[in-house]
Amino acid sequence: MFVFNQRSLRAFNEKTLVHYKKHATIMAVLMLICGICCLIYPIAAGVYLSYATGFMFLVCGFYSIYSLFSSGKKQLKAKFTYAFFAIAWLLLGYCFLVNPVIGMNSLAMVFCCLFILGGIFRIASGVKLFRSPGYGWNIFIGIFDLLIAGVWLNMDPDRSYVFTSIFIGVEMIFSSLAFISLRRNAALVKTDKLADKN
Repeated sequence: MFVFNQRSLRAFNEKTLVHYKKHATIMAVLMLICGICCLIYPIAAGVYLSYATGFMFLVCGFYSIYSLFSSGKKQLKAKFTYAFFAIAWLLLGYCFLVNPVIGMNSLAMVFCCLFILGGIFRIASGVKLFRSPGYGWNIFIGIFDLLIAGVWLNMDPDRSYVFTSIFIGVEMIFSSLAFISLRRNAALVKTDKLADKN
C-alpha cells in the first residue's frame, strides 16, 4: 500500500522512506512501460489485459471455492453466497481467457457504466453545491464523463476494444506520474529530516 500524503510520509523513519522510494520507482517504471505498450500496441495489449483479467477472475473463483469448503458450520445463506460467487468468477475468467475480444468489450461496458455513474454523481454534486467554489468544474467534468460514455457505447466492438486498451494505457501513464510524485515527496521528506538533524 502506498501513501501519497506528505504529512503521512513525515511520520516514517529513514529506512521506511528508502523502501517507499525504491518501490515507488519500480511501480512508476512498470506502469509507464505498460501504459506506453497499451498505446503503441493496443490490440496485443488488449489480449494480454483480457488474459490477466481472466486469470484474476479464476483466482477469485478458486478462492471462493476454498472459502466454501473451509467455512465450517456456517449458515446456508453464507455457503450459497460463496458458491454463487465461485461460479460467477470462474465463468467470467473462462470467458475472458477463451475470447479476449468479448472480455475487453465487457470491460468497456463496465467502464462505461462507471463513467455514467460518475458523471451523474458529479453533476448532482455540482448542482447541490451551486455557487460554491468548484461547482462549475464538477458539472463540466460530469457532462464530459457522460459524453465519453456515450461515444464509447456507440462504438463498434473492434473500435471499443482498441479504445479500451488505449484508455487503460493512458490511466497507467497517469498512475506512473502519481508514483513519480510519491518518490519525489519521499525524497523531499528525507532531505527535510536530514536538514533538521543538522
